[in-house]
Formats: sequence, structure tokens, C-alpha cells
Amino acid sequence: MKVKKEKKKLKWWQVVLRILLVLLIIFCVFIGFSVFTIRKFTGDSLSLRGTMAMVGYGGIEMPIWYQKFVLGNDHEYENLPEIFVNNEGKEVTNKRGYAARREEMLDLYEEYMYGETPSEGYDMDTEILEEGEALDGKAHRQQVKITITTDKGSKDFIMLVYTPTNKEKYGMFVGENFGGNTSILNDENILPSNAQDKDDLTYGGDPWPVEQIIDSGYGVATTDYLDWAEDTPADFQKNLLEIFPESNATAFSAWSFGCMRMIDYLCDQPQVDEDKIATFGHSRLARVSLWTAAQDDRVDLAISSCGGGMIRSDVSGRIVKDGTSDHWFTSKYYEYTDRDSEIPVDSNMLFAMIADRCVFVSMGNADLASDPSSTVDALQNAKAVWKNIYGKGVLDDFHYFDLELNKARVSESQGIYLHQGGHKMTDEDWEQYISYMDKYVK
Repeated sequence: MKVKKEKKKLKWWQVVLRILLVLLIIFCVFIGFSVFTIRKFTGDSLSLRGTMAMVGYGGIEMPIWYQKFVLGNDHEYENLPEIFVNNEGKEVTNKRGYAARREEMLDLYEEYMYGETPSEGYDMDTEILEEGEALDGKAHRQQVKITITTDKGSKDFIMLVYTPTNKEKYGMFVGENFGGNTSILNDENILPSNAQDKDDLTYGGDPWPVEQIIDSGYGVATTDYLDWAEDTPADFQKNLLEIFPESNATAFSAWSFGCMRMIDYLCDQPQVDEDKIATFGHSRLARVSLWTAAQDDRVDLAISSCGGGMIRSDVSGRIVKDGTSDHWFTSKYYEYTDRDSEIPVDSNMLFAMIADRCVFVSMGNADLASDPSSTVDALQNAKAVWKNIYGKGVLDDFHYFDLELNKARVSESQGIYLHQGGHKMTDEDWEQYISYMDKYVK
């Protein structure tokens, strides 16, 4: 007769241990599959840490230990360009010296990063295509055709503008959109952008908080970024750059040119307060916002949403042609492939060139791929320009993991905000931009 063996009952801590083990295995499988999938599409364009950072790109909030492992805790960057040392190796200590150094940095950025933004050899004409009331009478909508003409021909671009009807004078938020003009608001009076498929239009498909902006007493102006330059290496020279064929331009040059031409039109309107002009952008267009402000001192506030970190960072850096973003940068940039630390520019310089005007940066706590840690480090490195050259108040010393979620840190020169979520520009971000504009941009 067989004796039944009594099953040994697991102790409570053994149950907990097994559950944790299963969860760990699931987590590791998830990370491994995600990394494999991302690598399949990005190839060698990302470092291992950069690939691991992409895991939370869509808004999956990873554990804090994982975030710290991916982003690291090293705030030193090899051979980081010196903001206060000019090309002759001399230190600059005053406004006059820094003005000359700023011009040097602009030249370096043109040569090694984004190319030359066309600044002459063209005429600009505008025509109002349509205008009327919007948002139940709270806003005035205006749609303007901008025509740029050179000796090589002309190109048209459609700008969409909403302004408040209850203010005689108002500031403006100026930026380009990803989805076409009809995507930013459910308003069927919006004319499609040139780049949009006229047979497949959506209204408000990628909405912006236009009503929130209007209710705060500001206007907003936009164009489709693809109207200025296609976002592919093969086609970026179509559209604007077809009539500037001899320029050392990139797609970023064309996109920045577009922002400046919108500002040209707005500054000619008597109701627009020229002392309250803000550029804004998300992801790659965040860099367009910063680059526009660096070149154009009519910009009083430059806003960057999830714009990416430093070249020298092992997360967002890595100079390599990846077949998808080659048209963003100049040929000189790619001469430093696998030599990231030797290129004579980095984003600390981009922030510094905007001084003594204002900068506001927003990020998502799940968006590790945008490398928020080195973004904070770049802004911290650049703040000495506002403090030492212009005598302005700056942010306290801190690193990324010192930031509190959903709580802005601000000074009269810089602001920073960490929202909960991934790679996106949120309504909460806009609350912070508007609050900063109200308080510090005079």
C-alpha cells in the first residue's frame, strides 16, 4: 500500500520570493525583447544605454533603479566645449567679450551642426487667405500665405494664426507642427498645409491647447514643418532649399528659417507685443526652437519639450549616419563619427547662445530616450552666462534626479519642468510655459 506524501506547504516568504522571481523574469524578458526590437530598427545608431532608454519612450514609467542605471550618475563630459574661452584660447569675462564669443559659437554651430540658415538673397511677401472668428468668438483666426522668392524661383507656405479678441496687445507662441495645420484644432475652416494629403484630412487629430493659450491672453502661430523641408535624407532639399541650392543648409536650417519668417510677419502686426515672443517645439522641433532663438534675438523665450541631451552623453549622443536623420546635420558633423568627444560643439553652447533671454525646458519622467539627465547638465553648464555676464538670477545647482515630478523650478532666466509620462508635450507643460511667460518675459 502506497503512502501518500503530504505536500509541503510553502512558507509565506517563499511564496513572495517566487512571485518576485516570476516578475523579475517577466521584466527581463520585456526589456530583452524591447531592446532587440529597437536594435532591429535603429541598428548601431544608439548605444546600449541609448537603446535601453528607448524602452519607456511611449510612456512606460520604468523603476527608479532602472532609470538611474540607464541615465547614469556621471555628470562629467569629456572635452566639453568651453563657453567662456574663445577660439584664440582667451577667457571672456564681460559683455563685449561674450558678444564676440557668441558669434564664434554661432559660426561653429552652423559649421558642425545645423548649417547656415538663409539670411539674404530673398524677398518675402504675405497674403491673407482667410480670416474669421474661432472658439465661440474668443479668438480671431487668420491664415496667411508666405511667399519666399529668390532668383531660383518662389515657394509658398501657409501660416495659421489664432489671437485673442479681448486684448489690444498680446504676446505670441510661435512653432511648427508635425501633423499639418488642420491637426492642431478641430476647426474645419483651417486650410490644409501644402504637405498634407488633401484626401485624408483630420481636424484636431494631434490637438494643441489653443483655447488654453487664448484664454491666457496669448496668440499662437504655426506652419507645417514639412512645408519647409521634407524630413528624409533623400527629399529634404525639396521645398524651401530648392530655391537656395548653393547654401550649406540642412533640414534644420529650413525649419528654423520658417520660424523666423513667421516672426517677421507677426512683428509687423500692431497688436503683437514684440517683447513677448516665444518659440516652442517638441522633440526635434524643440531643437528648432532653440536654434531659432540662438540666431534671432527677437525671440524672448525659447521653449524646448523633450528635445534631447548632449552629444557627449552615452544615452542621446553617438555621431553616426543612421539613414533617417542624416539630413539634420552638416557633413562636418559626420566627420566626428565615433569621435563624439572631439566635436567642437555641444548643447551647453546652444543654451548659452540664447542668453540673456529666457529658456524653458520640459521633459517626461518616462522619456529616458530624450536623455533628461544630460539636458539638465547642459542647462546647468550654460547658466553661468546669465549669472556672470548679465547679472541675472539662475537656477540652483541640481541634477536630474533632484527634480520633483510635476513641480517647476524657475528663475528669471531659466525654467525646467518634469511631467509624468513619456515623449510628449502636455497641457500641464503649457500651463508652465504660460505661467513663466506671464511672470518673467516682460
